[in-house]
Amino acid sequence: MVTLPSRCAHVPYLIAIVVTFCLAPLQAAPPDSLVQILFTGDVVLAGHFQQYIGQNYTYAFARIPWFKQADLSVINLENPLTTASEAREKPFVFKAPPRLVRVLQDGGVDLANIANNHIYDYGAAGLLETMQTLKKAGIRYVGAGADFAQAHRPVIFERKGIRIGFLAYYGVRAHSESHPAGENDPGTALRRLRFIRDDVRALRPKVDFLVVIFHWGFEKEHFPRTHQIKFAHRVIDYGADLIVGHHPHVLQGVEKYKGKIIVYSLGNFIFGGLYRTHYQTAVLQVNINARHPQKWAVRFLPVQVDYWQPRLLTSAQGDSVLKHIADYSEIFGESIPIR
Repeated sequence: MVTLPSRCAHVPYLIAIVVTFCLAPLQAAPPDSLVQILFTGDVVLAGHFQQYIGQNYTYAFARIPWFKQADLSVINLENPLTTASEAREKPFVFKAPPRLVRVLQDGGVDLANIANNHIYDYGAAGLLETMQTLKKAGIRYVGAGADFAQAHRPVIFERKGIRIGFLAYYGVRAHSESHPAGENDPGTALRRLRFIRDDVRALRPKVDFLVVIFHWGFEKEHFPRTHQIKFAHRVIDYGADLIVGHHPHVLQGVEKYKGKIIVYSLGNFIFGGLYRTHYQTAVLQVNINARHPQKWAVRFLPVQVDYWQPRLLTSAQGDSVLKHIADYSEIFGESIPIR
């Protein structure tokens, strides 16, 4: 695997073949030789965000049109899109009206991870309506379902002749923040090794590139715990190419393990559940060589979010975000060039 530098200015990069491809300011679609995937952290369209935008559905992604231009754009949707009124008993619950799915449509979102601790805030009714809302909008989802089989069902996209598969998981048991899917019970796919092993091994022969998404970790901590690192290694050993995480609400580091990549937390993206109106984060970009999918690269795009509207950061501020990710990555035996 070859990893791209953190900046470009019409510089040739080697990814099995030499291509000229500048991704900042990300004005152009990726060339036919590359499949580009973008990943974000937590997205909450409820609360402050919903109040702020009103019916301006184009607002959130107005300054990042490159989400539409990517071959795939993936978010963690951390609220149900529902009219359900009966909330679960827990400290924080989120929901947004189904009409706000138009924000995601306008932004170019292709896949929503819904394996997280808020997708069941309004129970089975809220989850099932969310799934139906996303489906009607043409946005696929992963990590939860009407029953165990659907929650563990992978999502596969074909782009430029290669097949990219996704699986997603949240929680290790049932509790106030976690409602696992049962044989006939809606919920999320549990993050248990025996399930993940079976799912990854079943999916691996069907795809060229395999992504596992985890909603995990501890809030406000910039470093994963030892057990998470060991867990991630096991999942790579099963056959995953890339692991993408979120939940801590802050950025964490990136680890290279056996030639594969583990991104432990992408922090918040468009997070209307917070009163904070200004913060910095990052988007993960993955470039896969369409002719040789075993050759792929990752980089981080530093982002400034102002009133829940992201924009690409450049110059010193962007370098500062990348430096933080590099610093958080120093705990690992091997990482990648971040800056």
